[in-house]
Amino acid sequence: MSEPILSVRNLKKHYPVKRGLFNREVGRVRAVDGISFDIKRGETLGIVGESGCGKSTAAASIVRLEDPTSGAVIFRGGGRTEESPAGTTRPTNVVEFGGRELKRFRREAQMIFQDPASSFNPRKQVGESVAELLEVHGMTDRKQRRAIVEDLLERVGLAASDYERYPHEFSGGQKQRIAIARALVLNPELVIADEPVSALDVSIQAEILSLLSDLQEEFDLSILFISHNMSVVKHICDRVAVMYLGKIVEIGPTERLFTDPRHPYTEALVSAIPTPDPRRRRRNITLEGTVPSPADPPSGCRFHTRCHRIIQPAGVSLPQDGWRRVMHFREHVSRGAIDIDGIKENTVADGSEATPAHLEAQVREEYGLTEPLPDERADEALDRAMEALVRGKTDEARSVLEDRFTTPCEETEPGFTEHDDDHRSACLLHSEEYDTRDVESDAYRTGDGSDTGGEDIKTDTRD
Repeated sequence: MSEPILSVRNLKKHYPVKRGLFNREVGRVRAVDGISFDIKRGETLGIVGESGCGKSTAAASIVRLEDPTSGAVIFRGGGRTEESPAGTTRPTNVVEFGGRELKRFRREAQMIFQDPASSFNPRKQVGESVAELLEVHGMTDRKQRRAIVEDLLERVGLAASDYERYPHEFSGGQKQRIAIARALVLNPELVIADEPVSALDVSIQAEILSLLSDLQEEFDLSILFISHNMSVVKHICDRVAVMYLGKIVEIGPTERLFTDPRHPYTEALVSAIPTPDPRRRRRNITLEGTVPSPADPPSGCRFHTRCHRIIQPAGVSLPQDGWRRVMHFREHVSRGAIDIDGIKENTVADGSEATPAHLEAQVREEYGLTEPLPDERADEALDRAMEALVRGKTDEARSVLEDRFTTPCEETEPGFTEHDDDHRSACLLHSEEYDTRDVESDAYRTGDGSDTGGEDIKTDTRD
């Protein structure tokens, strides 16, 4: 197997949080927190995830628009990279590049941004904006620069005469074509496309994606494709990496990942893909709660606060949906997010007596915990926590819940488990220590390789 054109190893990008009179650092936002992956020559690797998961920060760190906090970005540019004394290609770590090396690297790696309009000078002809990169990298012949740009404009579906037009004269799709031409003007080997079609109409998206595929084959490009749209990623990518809260939780071949997702977060994302077949049974996967802050990520598996397949501790045996509701309640108690005084005020305003029993009933209704839990010891612990909470003893309620309902998912950060076909995921469900038969949610995989679909990921944003 040939060496990858790009290898990212344990890449991190943290932003300091500073406060106070002396602007002291009090914490860090872990936007990207230790991701690793390879991109093979001629391959398209997709990175997907919800907004704020760190996809764009990762892209900016790879090309050094942002300086990484730590990690390595190893770029192997064939004959165009620095050679070792033995004459063989020597890997080069982009993170360690100085000014001249970084400039040389950026000839080989270019970016396509989400909003091309914001990156064009409105007072400059688009041809000049594209040709500017050639001038910066040493091409002094103006006629030669123009000839190259006019040829590229035609290759991306525009006319050579568009060279002299201004950005406001083009539609959004045409501007993105020009942005693609600009990314290709230096004949790079790697293109990083950061949400390149998310601002375009669906019909235009298809045209741009088709254009990228054609140009990839023509120019032998490797592409890092970043998107939150699973349908787009499924269409264009050879492999997919799924990110959540600064970490990659699953990576594998596109077909395998979409038909047999192994991480619960990937299951939820795939379930949101619409299917045109009305006869296919759909199953929406509900993710409760909000995405935690990257400044204070959860311990263990970062997805455990929203996971629909969270592992139960020894001695607790509940249906998975009931277990998830208990964990959602426990999380809000731990964060002090349940306003008992506010519930009392609303109760009195409605003309009712704010007795502990009445307050408890309202809390149980809010969190779907009105029925007794089938596990007697678990139900007893929940009763004690509810009683303490409505009497204003939040610390006691928190202690009871954490003592009885602590999941292994918050105690252990999962490592990657290798599946078949270069497919791996980071989830405790696949470790030998836990029996997945006891923690499976409603069957997601149908057994014949088909997905159950789903219109959207339902989320409960109560906080």
